[in-house]
Amino acid sequence: MIATLAFAQSTITGTVLDEDGNPVPGANIVVQGTTEGVAADFDGNFTITTSEPIPFDLEISSVGFGSKVVNITSSDQSLEISLASGTKLDEMVVTASRRPERVQDSPASVSVLSAEEITNSPYVQDPAAGLQNIPGVKIQQQSANSINIEMRAGDGVFGTSTFVMLDYRYIVTPSAGSFFSYQTGLSNLDIQQVEVVRGPAGALYGPNVTSGVVHFLSKSPIDYPGTTAETWAGTQSNFGGAFRHAEANSDGTFGWKLNVRYNRGDEFGLSSSAEADQLGDLATEIREPILSPDGVVDEAASFRSPDNIILDQHDMDPDGDGNPLLNEYEQYSANLHMEFRPNDDTTGKIAAGMANGYGLFFNSQGPGVTQGYDY
Repeated sequence: MIATLAFAQSTITGTVLDEDGNPVPGANIVVQGTTEGVAADFDGNFTITTSEPIPFDLEISSVGFGSKVVNITSSDQSLEISLASGTKLDEMVVTASRRPERVQDSPASVSVLSAEEITNSPYVQDPAAGLQNIPGVKIQQQSANSINIEMRAGDGVFGTSTFVMLDYRYIVTPSAGSFFSYQTGLSNLDIQQVEVVRGPAGALYGPNVTSGVVHFLSKSPIDYPGTTAETWAGTQSNFGGAFRHAEANSDGTFGWKLNVRYNRGDEFGLSSSAEADQLGDLATEIREPILSPDGVVDEAASFRSPDNIILDQHDMDPDGDGNPLLNEYEQYSANLHMEFRPNDDTTGKIAAGMANGYGLFFNSQGPGVTQGYDY
């Protein structure tokens, strides 16, 4: 008796290209579920022969590109496969050298948080919180509402050695030299990308920029017209919302946008029973210091006089719960931008707005309250 076994084979040929139509040499072509595979040649061409029964799937991948799966339905199928870029090496940044350049050409270590990542981020309450997954960035969560940014430097009571900008505008609070995120008016709806440059940048941005630069870049009303709104709610009675509207003329030379944002919630608090000792150490009134004839603060007189009280216990604890710490926070902002783009090489922008916010902060000197307007 003679037995004959025959195995059908499929020969698949094709070319692997990038999004611009250029060949991708060395791309991997693998029959899914097997160890059979080949690599594309210098021109992106490949030929793979397999005994896998039709139909089957080919997986095509290469370093720096997203993978693609192609279903094979014919034994002599010919393919032309386009791979999309899977890394940020070709993304354009402007912060590292103060001019447009690709990430891979930047002279500094740069990370980019894209618009897609921002949209999919869970940090709707505070856009700055999305930076906590960026290498080299340290987020100081000082309270439920207050975030400060540090990079490669010590954490001070006040201040930051990081240069934080919104569209080339410095947004660190001048009076404290610290970044209070709730007084910036940042909105996820209007952020195109965030560029993080690690390391000293004093030559480009001035003295004391010793840690790095964080640059929030907003969406152009010409490139991103339309209306968007969002609302959120969460624990600690947090709720808020944001609105963005942008329009542009038909030839793309002028556009304007409006952003409005509101957020409120309950602060981190102390329990009157569990933290009674800590509450007992908190001041129940604020007094103006009284100076001695020698110009030195007379501590005894300052606490004894009834005439130098600025805030009394009722002012510090209006709800009478025994906790003088602020119980809630609130912030609101609005801004209007106009953009002029007479040609591809020239852009002019005019922006105006205001941001108001107040809330607690906690540091090595104890709790405090910040409140103010930014214009």
